[in-house]
Amino acid sequence: MSQTDTAIIGAGPYGLSLATFLKASGVPFQILGEPMEAWRKFMPPGMLLKSEAFASSIAAPHSGYTVGDYYRLKGMAYQPVGMELPLETFVDYGLWFQSNLVADVRTVNVVDLQRENGIFHLTMSDGKSLAARRVVIAQGLKGFAQTPPLLRGLPMRYVSHSAEYGSLAWARGMDIAIVGGGQSALGLAALFNEQGAARVHVLVRDPSVRWLSKPDTQRSLIAKLTSPDAGLGRGWVCHALSEFPLLFSFLNEARRKRIMDKSFGPAGAWWLRDRVVDKVKLSFGAEIRHAAIENDQVVMRVMTANGESRITAQHLIVATGFKTDLRRHGFISKELVASITLDDGLPRLSNNFETSVPGLYVIGPATAHRFGPVMRFVFGAKHAAPRVARHILNARRSVGSVEAPPFAVEAPLAEATNEQSGTL
Repeated sequence: MSQTDTAIIGAGPYGLSLATFLKASGVPFQILGEPMEAWRKFMPPGMLLKSEAFASSIAAPHSGYTVGDYYRLKGMAYQPVGMELPLETFVDYGLWFQSNLVADVRTVNVVDLQRENGIFHLTMSDGKSLAARRVVIAQGLKGFAQTPPLLRGLPMRYVSHSAEYGSLAWARGMDIAIVGGGQSALGLAALFNEQGAARVHVLVRDPSVRWLSKPDTQRSLIAKLTSPDAGLGRGWVCHALSEFPLLFSFLNEARRKRIMDKSFGPAGAWWLRDRVVDKVKLSFGAEIRHAAIENDQVVMRVMTANGESRITAQHLIVATGFKTDLRRHGFISKELVASITLDDGLPRLSNNFETSVPGLYVIGPATAHRFGPVMRFVFGAKHAAPRVARHILNARRSVGSVEAPPFAVEAPLAEATNEQSGTL
């Protein structure tokens, strides 16, 4: 059995970011997972990122590794705001980031995680084992897809979640229905329509779609000061939520929940509107009352503002978001799950992203209930990664470990940019 100080489960943006900070601090670690796996395997080709380019950089303790740096390195035109960022380019950027800064990723899945006598024991998909003093779960939204109860149990051949794609070529010539009114639903609708689906019908629960406005890239200095560009959008509220997640965590639980429920709800990106409106059918105020498989189709009774109607599709895609529930991580042993303090599946976290089990941390979207909506986006890694790395480093020092070097490390690439600050 191999040993390490810290095991990182997940090699997406949050896991890779944390790895760079641990490496810079001299903390021994192993990172487990396929780099950028969710982005490469479970998001459709042709997708564009909702976040602005400057807010899509993976955080590192070095300068020279932002999205802007990657664009300049490749000789591509770049602008921090108002630029469409394709999925394929972002994946290439993430893999470039990984190959330069986190070359030693173990491309395995964790199939079992237990804790005995203060030590974590991990079993991997290759049959090998690892012992670690600390574990950081950086799994993103993996395993948290939420499907309405009415649609659960229907065969996957007919009903699937938006988190499961992937190429959309299978749907060419088919009738597709999509449940949801946010970016996932609208983005998939546009791609299905453009890639040859016979018909696309989006069932939106709200009375309308909220479209984000196209950012003005030629704003004056005064305009930028009065309404700054931030990781979550534009304005001082967005700036506060983007830059001060710890302040968000100090709010009481009811207030945090209210902000999460009412802020940054379902919306479509500015570049998506012309690809959806008058291109695909949208039904508003839609509520599915019944769904069944009949004659090789999904048949639904749907109530809308115009009354109840019968809607059919050869395949139904559920784009109704995610619900964090740590109990759904099948690799965590029942005994370990039972020892984690959870509130309806949500882990109680310290200010350092540590669960109630000493040495067990969670970072990424699964922490948004505590640190705010910024954790749902890549931008949040710039807060989580250095904080967790610093807490781990201090814990090692407190038990007499050899002191590690500070985070500041010389970078081999570009000069520092202002993109990591979250303002322009």
